[in-house]
Amino acid sequence: MDQPIVTPPTEQQLTLLESLGTPAFFDHFLNWLQHQLLSDQCMIFFCPDGEHVSTLLYKDFSHDASARQLAMAYISERQYLHDPNFDKLRHCQPDQLITEHYGVLSGNMGLHYRNRFFEQPGFLDKWSVICHSDSGNYYINLYSRRGYFRPLFNNSQQQEQGIARLLALLVSKHYLLNNQLLDQGPLAFLSERERQVCEAVLAGKKSETIAHDLTIAPSSVVTYKKRAYDKLGICSRAQLFALCR
Repeated sequence: MDQPIVTPPTEQQLTLLESLGTPAFFDHFLNWLQHQLLSDQCMIFFCPDGEHVSTLLYKDFSHDASARQLAMAYISERQYLHDPNFDKLRHCQPDQLITEHYGVLSGNMGLHYRNRFFEQPGFLDKWSVICHSDSGNYYINLYSRRGYFRPLFNNSQQQEQGIARLLALLVSKHYLLNNQLLDQGPLAFLSERERQVCEAVLAGKKSETIAHDLTIAPSSVVTYKKRAYDKLGICSRAQLFALCR
């Protein structure tokens, strides 16, 4: 009788699992999406109540500003109401895993929505995974400018479902292990000081007050704010509010 072949996990997979629940997860997760799933952009949104949607993560691997602009438009302009997947996101049930490709949904998109979120940024395909958790529903979106995602799964529905389940588990377990990251949204992948400064700005505090509260120099507040804005792809307080609220 032939012995089964056991394939050990890769170092990348182990590092990804070890980082679950920590801020380091985001870098490892995005690296995996870019190099293993050949994603050109990733967007993760969260719907806690069936009505409102917030941004958890956005990254365009070649056009950082594009990802920020699309994330802000999707949330602050409530463009998610025009997303053909919105009803699925709202009503996703426990033990339900939904996957969708752009080609299936494109016929249900308005011309403005398709132009803004696909044609202008140059995306040929989008693969979406929607899953349920006790705190709300997650919406994971991968975009490609180079081709289509189906060949990555060898056009196998079983293989696609397996990767979708892995994506859903990684994202949902990461936020389950560190639920505070849900409230931080896109600020979660900043350093602790950068995040603290941004949260203080969102609370309406002036630089002098922030410096006093954090026991740092006012010049340090300026430095941390600049670093945070650079990472988030924004350049003003108004854009910070648009992105996070």
